Amino acid sequence: MTDPTSVTQAQQGGLKAGAIGFTDALVIGLASTSPAYSLAAIIGAVTALAGVNAPGILLASFVPMALIAAAFLYLNRVDPDCGTTFSWVTRAMGPWFGWLGGWAIMMTGVLIVGSLADVGVRFALYGVGDLVRSDALVDAGDNAWIRMPAAIVLVLVMTWICVLGTDVSAKLQNFLILVQVVSLLVFAVVALVRATRGDSPLDELTPSIGWLNPFGAGGAALSSGLLLGVFAYWGWESAVNLSEETTDGDKTPGRAAMLSTVVLLATYVSVAVAVVAFAGTQWLTDNAGEEEFVFYVLATEVLGGWGWILLLSVSTAAIASTQTTIIPASRTGLSMARRAAIPPAIGRIHPRHRTPDVSTWVVAVIAIAWYVGMYLISENALFDSLTALALLIAFYYALTGVACAIYYRKHLTESVRSFVLIGVGPVVGALMLVWLLVLSVRDQSDPANSYSGQAWFGVGPPLVIGVAVFLVGVAFMLFWRTRDATYWAERPSLPDPDVVHGLKPPRPDPDGLEG
Repeated sequence: MTDPTSVTQAQQGGLKAGAIGFTDALVIGLASTSPAYSLAAIIGAVTALAGVNAPGILLASFVPMALIAAAFLYLNRVDPDCGTTFSWVTRAMGPWFGWLGGWAIMMTGVLIVGSLADVGVRFALYGVGDLVRSDALVDAGDNAWIRMPAAIVLVLVMTWICVLGTDVSAKLQNFLILVQVVSLLVFAVVALVRATRGDSPLDELTPSIGWLNPFGAGGAALSSGLLLGVFAYWGWESAVNLSEETTDGDKTPGRAAMLSTVVLLATYVSVAVAVVAFAGTQWLTDNAGEEEFVFYVLATEVLGGWGWILLLSVSTAAIASTQTTIIPASRTGLSMARRAAIPPAIGRIHPRHRTPDVSTWVVAVIAIAWYVGMYLISENALFDSLTALALLIAFYYALTGVACAIYYRKHLTESVRSFVLIGVGPVVGALMLVWLLVLSVRDQSDPANSYSGQAWFGVGPPLVIGVAVFLVGVAFMLFWRTRDATYWAERPSLPDPDVVHGLKPPRPDPDGLEG
């Protein structure tokens, strides 16, 4: 057991408690998913798979996300640790699985942060170029050697804001999410109105309730589409990574994460219906591999001279997510470092801003190096690295779902609610994600399914990247264990029954020494 004095001292030098509230946590959860960017990235591909049932695919993708969000909600109630999956899986299943879960979270940030910044810069140039009618700016958006330096600067700026404080980050995110949501709603309403009037220059369709049927296009389309849907919803748990910096950290972040998935569901389905109705399935299918082109054309066709609104919405979405995606990676790094699972120096907290400055900068620097390295190989290689995200996301979400049932195993039969929401639901969500993980490995083993269409070691580049990231993690884990075995002395435990039943709050354990 940890000495109370040491806990108090750790808290005094810890993260800034109460820096944000429920609304801020909700906004950060939404911003991390980058709704406008996610829709731009997947809507063509999902439509190519499922046709008019694309909205149904996004509806079905919500199911595993909601079930795993319930796991985050209940695990955070008994262990509000900023390391989320890392801490919970360690307590439920031991240090080996816990370490790999933490590594997966950190690497998702590394793989995508640079790409998000790249998209933010690209669509900013598109949007401003459309607003001022400048072909030069639009052309600059297509020039990688203009975007790359700007994207690097953007990552550095967003990292600096993260270091300044969670409250500062939240204020920026409140503005950016408002721009995104309002822009998407305006776009959806105008697109639907024009489609129902027969005023679309593309091949408009009349919306139907049948579009919400995820099985309408067949089982193969559903399984492949769910992989894309999981990517679209991924990121909402960033709110929970801020549990130690949120008011009522054992309750507020989990509720914010749950609500964010519901808001995303409504946003994704409504915009998907609008896009399919306005553009038709054939046009979207023909341009499925041209994400930026699809939204650029749709913005112009739907909103006319006001197309820059949607373009800047995608830009703000990517910029916002550039910042918020750093948060779970950096907080997980902090949690791992203070439990000696990785070098403790990474767990330093800035004495003034009370943020994990070292882990934040480490994530940013590695992410920039990855972004530049992949781009120097080819732009397709960068896109392939994003596809590899599906492996890491499905892995740590599934671990969390299983860990929830295992950690609460002594309490699952106390009520029907506990059995369903804490036991069955998270496990079903985990099984769905494992199924998707297997499908993803199968699909990504075929080089033809990659952006480049090339084979690395006889399989698709995304699978090579995903496996390589995992193996590097295993190698680093084994190496660090030889240097400091403290963390590996931890053993699986059970939550305090009084905490489970709400008789007392979870005891702060910033050093991970209890249990």
